[in-house]
Amino acid sequence: MSVPIIYRLNIQRFRGIKSFEWHPEPGVNIILGGGDVGKTTILDAISLLLSPTNPATLSDAEYHLRDLTSGFSIEAVMKIDDAAINQQRKPSWPWEWNNKTLTVPALADTGPTGGPVYQFRVYGTPDLELTYEIVQPDGDTDHFGVSLRRAIGLVRLSGDDRNDRDLRLVQGSALDRLVSDKALRSRLGSKLANSDVKETLDLNAQQALVELDTSFKKNALPSGLDLAITGAQGVTITALIGLTANRDGVQLPLSSWGAGTRRLAALAIAEQNQKASPVTLVDEVERGLEPYRQRVLIEKLQSQASQAFLTTHSATVISAATEASIWYLDRAGKIGRVSSRIKNPSPRRSSLASPSSLRARPKSDLRRRS
Repeated sequence: MSVPIIYRLNIQRFRGIKSFEWHPEPGVNIILGGGDVGKTTILDAISLLLSPTNPATLSDAEYHLRDLTSGFSIEAVMKIDDAAINQQRKPSWPWEWNNKTLTVPALADTGPTGGPVYQFRVYGTPDLELTYEIVQPDGDTDHFGVSLRRAIGLVRLSGDDRNDRDLRLVQGSALDRLVSDKALRSRLGSKLANSDVKETLDLNAQQALVELDTSFKKNALPSGLDLAITGAQGVTITALIGLTANRDGVQLPLSSWGAGTRRLAALAIAEQNQKASPVTLVDEVERGLEPYRQRVLIEKLQSQASQAFLTTHSATVISAATEASIWYLDRAGKIGRVSSRIKNPSPRRSSLASPSSLRARPKSDLRRRS
């Protein structure tokens, strides 16, 4: 089964990024750079493009300089498994990829070196809406739907210490995809709707509900009011259900455990869930992890076939990243490949030069891709 790989990422007018193009490598890609240069924004852009759900709302802060008129776009040239693309009702045609540009298959002069790929795009409209598209070689576009995005697979671990989305049955989360019980929501809804919520209220609250019912009757509104779990747009009953684990004989939610434990647990769910490795995004990979656990996590990511995108400020992570591609993002929005090894490097010491020495190097040492 083919592993999804992003060959080219293009971001236009998204948050603090005006224009950005990058040709990441298969495997682990580590992005270095100073504060507020756009490292997290790049991960968020990939996350938005491959999101397993349709985000409910956008804000003007997602648009560069809050300019809604031009919109924003996030585009990726990707290799994906044929079985995923064939799930669509309407077939989408692949492009050919020569490791630099897209080529219309019928016009290819030589055999492709990168193989067939697809061009996916999400566009933020001036009306604060998202449009997901598959760009066809003939210039037409098809809908880039949720089912295909889920089939590609995405694991996102943000720098937020309290983010436990993938440890709960939130729609589209890793745990939700693993359990894959589509009828659970309706069964829970029916059961909770029959529970007598009103009887659990104190007397004053019950009286207030009775008075509201009387007011409804006087105004010719529906009466016989009661309380029940109803759900809401973007919120599901199952989102309240999360993983628990035993601690000293008590089942406690994993969301109450340490940040490092939650992160490793989310990756373990993804590993169990996706037989074909998903695209993995980890912001500030060192967050909540002791140095030895940082090394274990990096070694594990490097041993897998999946493409991963990480940001870090940790020398331990960089030292352990012996098989990773390391990149430096500057304040001008340019990203360049960094040589992470020197002759006879110490296994316990990072061989990456400091950002200041990187700027002093000749351009031949820091190969930039625009």
